[in-house]
Amino acid sequence: MRCFKFAVVGLLFWLFFSGLLWAADINDGFLDVKWATNISDLPNFKKLSGKDDVAYYENPTKMYTVFEVKNPTVIYGFYKDQFFATYIQVDTFNIFSRVKDHITEKFGPPKTILKMKSRQTIYRWKHRDIKIKLKHFELENKMKLAFYYTPLSNKLNAAQSGSFPAVPARVTTPDEASKQEMRQNLKLQRALDVMGF
Repeated sequence: MRCFKFAVVGLLFWLFFSGLLWAADINDGFLDVKWATNISDLPNFKKLSGKDDVAYYENPTKMYTVFEVKNPTVIYGFYKDQFFATYIQVDTFNIFSRVKDHITEKFGPPKTILKMKSRQTIYRWKHRDIKIKLKHFELENKMKLAFYYTPLSNKLNAAQSGSFPAVPARVTTPDEASKQEMRQNLKLQRALDVMGF
């Protein structure tokens, strides 16, 4: 009986601190890139588009697993060459619901914004310097998860009055050797899992 109590306490301790670690990790950076990192420090990144001080990149050398979805579209946003945002395409409403539930569990209930004219639903969370948005564009049947580093995104909003250039679509796909390596290395998949699963 005593061992059972220790096991339960240990499990609760692990669950509590794994949630805190995920929250701490997201505050430091995202997908192994620290917030405010200069694009010149990321030689594998490929520019997709840009306008004025905002540019969007992808990393064609990496594959990710997000909520059991292999290799989703992941776009990195840079403001004045500093990493300020990550955008992840969500392909199904089932995954959208799981993402919403997971983030709500970690950070509490979201602030919900309904835009009736454009038929958008936006769920927003805030954790320290990170703003998280989960968006559903009903007319286009598109869904997107976005993470913003507010010390930079607030400067961008002030400079451009909130008019971000459109986030581009991914243009490259991993080569077959990368796909093969990913399939063979389950440990790497788990390490790269964005949400800590």
